[in-house]
Amino acid sequence: MMQTLQNLVRNLAFILLVATFLEMLLPNKSMRSFVQMVMGLFVISAVLAPITSFLHVPLTMEVPAWSTVVPQDLPTIAEGQGINVGRDAVQGQYRQILENQVQALALGTKGVKSAVVDIDFVDGGGGITDQPKISNIKVTLTPDNAEIQSVQPIKIGSESVAESQSTRCEEVRDKISTLMSLSKELIHVQEH
Repeated sequence: MMQTLQNLVRNLAFILLVATFLEMLLPNKSMRSFVQMVMGLFVISAVLAPITSFLHVPLTMEVPAWSTVVPQDLPTIAEGQGINVGRDAVQGQYRQILENQVQALALGTKGVKSAVVDIDFVDGGGGITDQPKISNIKVTLTPDNAEIQSVQPIKIGSESVAESQSTRCEEVRDKISTLMSLSKELIHVQEH
């Protein structure tokens, strides 16, 4: 009890000395009132700290920002699942962003009405802060009805089947490969 009172007097004396020194340094009266108010708050804090410890009342007083105790009411994630849940959430958002970017690239191609994009990642790759590696991008294009061309004859046993797929697919594939710095082998584009 005597030690607490001694600490209180020492703290109050120090705060009052600092307040007096700051008031003497400030030239205008408007700033002096501000310093007096702030130092008053320090005095109140210095007086309340020993009182709360004497009454065995924690200083946090149910203010969540001041408490360091985690409430037991909150659901917890089983041990080892926290990293997986976080990684899956980050990868899901990353996948959505990439799919939107690839779709925008495909829709920017002349004659493409819509595009469906599906992106696969390498298993076990990436973490919460690392980008996962892309293993496959599948893009399905729907051509614009105004751009429908006549059907070309299909020759069995020759290269004309591959040629009959429009140049749109190759153009979309080149755009994705170039702008996203990906290998063309990872990108598969087809028309629906």
